[in-house]
Amino acid sequence: MSFTSALNDYLNSEIEQQQIPGLGVAVVQHGQIVHLAGYGLANIEHKVAVTPDTIFQSGSTAKMFTATAILLLARDGRIDLDHPLTRYIPEGPAIWSAITIRQMLSMTSGLGNFAEVFAPTPIQDGVVPINVWQDYSSDQLVALAALSPLVFQPGESYEYSNIGYVLAGIIIERITGEPYYTLLKDRVFKPIGMATAREASWFDIVPNRAAGHSIETGALTSRHWTAPTLLRTADGGLYFSPRDLAHWLIELESPRVLPPELLSVMFEPTLLNNGHPAFNNYALGWENTEIRGHHKIRHGGTWDGFRAEIARFPAQGVSVAVLANIQEACIAHVAQTIAGFVDPALAPYAPIEDTDPASTINDRILLRSILTGHPAAEAFTAEAWEAWSGNGWLQQLIASGGVNCTNSTLQLLEHGQTPDRNIRHYSLPTEYAYQMHWLVRRSDDGRVSEMRFSRT
Repeated sequence: MSFTSALNDYLNSEIEQQQIPGLGVAVVQHGQIVHLAGYGLANIEHKVAVTPDTIFQSGSTAKMFTATAILLLARDGRIDLDHPLTRYIPEGPAIWSAITIRQMLSMTSGLGNFAEVFAPTPIQDGVVPINVWQDYSSDQLVALAALSPLVFQPGESYEYSNIGYVLAGIIIERITGEPYYTLLKDRVFKPIGMATAREASWFDIVPNRAAGHSIETGALTSRHWTAPTLLRTADGGLYFSPRDLAHWLIELESPRVLPPELLSVMFEPTLLNNGHPAFNNYALGWENTEIRGHHKIRHGGTWDGFRAEIARFPAQGVSVAVLANIQEACIAHVAQTIAGFVDPALAPYAPIEDTDPASTINDRILLRSILTGHPAAEAFTAEAWEAWSGNGWLQQLIASGGVNCTNSTLQLLEHGQTPDRNIRHYSLPTEYAYQMHWLVRRSDDGRVSEMRFSRT
């Protein structure tokens, strides 16, 4: 069976198994498009098929473009990544003067997230609500963000933050005098060839736009309405097609518009104040991880009835983008599987028979103690304990949230008990349809000598 036929069969099966209305896929290898296609329906009500030119909502994959815009302005000398946030938003609270632009883009600022609500709601437990049915001006968004207390002191830890990227878009607007997406159109989208990439909009006529969906009480529904200004904020407010993303992936592989040094800065994990990266090696709009020992740079997104995943494997020259018009789709795993079709070394792990369930039970107990904030230091070697507790990685993992470690969900992917490979590798579900991979390596005395978490 040919590569295309095998891939088509797999993707059609995923649509059926996951009840995904439609998928758009772009695959690039060594700077060349090797697969560009649509599957299923862009619009169920009108039975319109997905094509390579169907427009999907970006979700948080827009963050890599917002980071690119900031880096272009830094290259122009109009912003400095290490300047304080208050240099560009002077009306912000005093604590913002300790936050740098780099920290804001790398999720190390201490800024958190708004709580999405559908009616005026008071602040609860320090989390500021934002009514997604209400329009806000940029100044109003700044005022709301200013009410949100920092989760930690700037540079001390990591927590995923949409507020930081909302503010980044406002900074671009203040520097250029135009919305952030205008800079992207002029200096990224048009030069690269992303002909239909643009800001999200409820009111504009957008040819080939897909309809978003979600699952409510087991039934497929249309997406909820979101206020126009919130639909296009810089944390996740773009539209693009699989063809647009194919051009983006080609540019990242063989840059001709963006300076290579700009991309190097964007992909490099940011260091915390203690000189170590965050537990997930987050950079500027990208997360660094690995699969079967191979470097992977990725970001996902979920918003407004859509889901997106963009993943790059630099050593193999393979890049994959998957877009879905339902927000519950598990497309990070789909993207990894597609990469495995291109290069078998990148194939995702599959569950294996657990011939030592007692060890799995012990590991589950350990994992639960970690996720509840009560791990025992004696369960780790001194070096491993220092790495995870001293660097704050345990707290960062807990803050990332949504991990489920019940008896039925911890799946064994690898195990080995040779002198140089005493490991157990599991997958477990998280919120937002990701899988968390947990690799545990033990010393001869049974203590944890190495531990890694990554998402797919």
